[in-house]
Amino acid sequence: MKDALDYSEVPNAHHQKSKATMSQVDPLSLTLLFKKHKTTVLLMLPPHETIATAQEMLLTALRSRGIREINGDPVPDDFSDIEFGVTVDKNDLEKGWSKLEIAMPELENSGTSKRGARKQTSLKAADIRNGQVIAFRFRKPREESEKDGDLDIDLELEDPGWDVVVPSLDDEEGEPN
Repeated sequence: MKDALDYSEVPNAHHQKSKATMSQVDPLSLTLLFKKHKTTVLLMLPPHETIATAQEMLLTALRSRGIREINGDPVPDDFSDIEFGVTVDKNDLEKGWSKLEIAMPELENSGTSKRGARKQTSLKAADIRNGQVIAFRFRKPREESEKDGDLDIDLELEDPGWDVVVPSLDDEEGEPN
């Protein structure tokens, strides 16, 4: 009886070995946990990747699993409709979340919009750390107000909140075996 697989007996084994080494993850990559309601998506991204790339990778991961909605919220078609939130207290997720804002004083004079800057900002520049939990939500499509002749101004005065369910040990105690 053999304990280990002998690659000399496997056809095209040299190809299988090379595929495994090519798909290895960069050891400097960040392991990030993106959460919405009871859904958690684990992504490994290099720290130099942009926020926009992280949004795009998250949307790709959701689509690859056939997820079309999370807790009644439809998954958007465009990655720019995904917003990220960071914890108020890294040690206590129950304390809540705040929208990921990127402070960039150099934008004051450059004429670049904050939204455009967010897409260019790297995870490292946004102070995203390895193992960090990041909430995500989907922007709701705005209702057209052209009928009334009103201008549609996105002031973001009302924060819709973050739908993140944090599991606890108490959740498992009440469940029968």
